[in-house]
Order: sequence, then structure tokens, then C-alpha cells
Amino acid sequence: MRSTRLLVVAATLAASGCFAYVPSSPQEIAPGEGVRLRLSAQEAMRYADLRLPNPRILEGTLLERSGSELMVEASIGAGHTARGSQILLQRVTVPITGILDVEARHLDTFRTGLLIGGSAALVTGLVIHSAWGSGSEGEQPPDVSEARRIPLLRFVLPFGGR
Repeated sequence: MRSTRLLVVAATLAASGCFAYVPSSPQEIAPGEGVRLRLSAQEAMRYADLRLPNPRILEGTLLERSGSELMVEASIGAGHTARGSQILLQRVTVPITGILDVEARHLDTFRTGLLIGGSAALVTGLVIHSAWGSGSEGEQPPDVSEARRIPLLRFVLPFGGR
């Protein structure tokens, strides 16, 4: 029961992710940054054959920016890892007039800290659980056998004398 709760917490932390999308404008985003574009209905119809998860949202990496359009490298489908195929990428040029919202992808340090801290707590809990059993009240930690003890080294430093 307790391990199930730990797995639920771990899954929640992992799903939270380390990145967040922050509202921005096309002029503020530099090439190479991650972007999410919310497209107008008319513009989304132009990209219907890309098989995007949400036809009105285009996520990817900004490659080029001009005064009138953005070129984005977007993931248009995941490959099948069992067959050795890779993620499919497509370069898409989107006119700025067809974009309703622009969001930049930024590292969310708070979520990242939660993910790292939660993962460390989970690993620590699992190590303690596996080392000392279920942790019920009647159980005591096992005694360390003599064979597992590390002897202390003793030596004497001669200071003067003989």
C-alpha cells in the first residue's frame, strides 16, 4: 500500500515536467528556442496534413524569424522505437498574421527542484524500505553480523622514548 502511494507521487512528479511555456511575442524569441504557436482556424487548415496532436497548436524549435513569418521545426509524429524509426520533424513556415499566441519554452526551476527533490525522497524511501523491511512497529532493524563489521585500525605513533 505504501509503495503504491510512492509510485503515484513519483508519477505525478515526473508528469509535471521541467519546462513551462511563457507568453511572448514573435520578436522576443531567438532562433533555437522552443516555441508553441496557437494558430488561427484558417492557418490550422493549411497544416491539416501534418497530423499534429492538436491541429491549432504547433510546437517546435524556432529556426528563422523574419518580419512577416516564422520558420519552426515541428515534431509531426513519433517514430516506432521497436522498429528503429526516429521522430519525424517538419520545417513549417507560418505567417505572423496566422498566429494568435506565441509562447516561449523556458526551464521552470521550481518544478525542476520539485522533481529532483521528490525523486531523491522516493529513492531514499525505497532504500530504507528495502533495507529494513516494511517498517511495522513490531519489527526491529536487523543486527549487523560480525562478518559485516569493519574493524578499526589501531596503531601507535612513537614519540620519543626507546
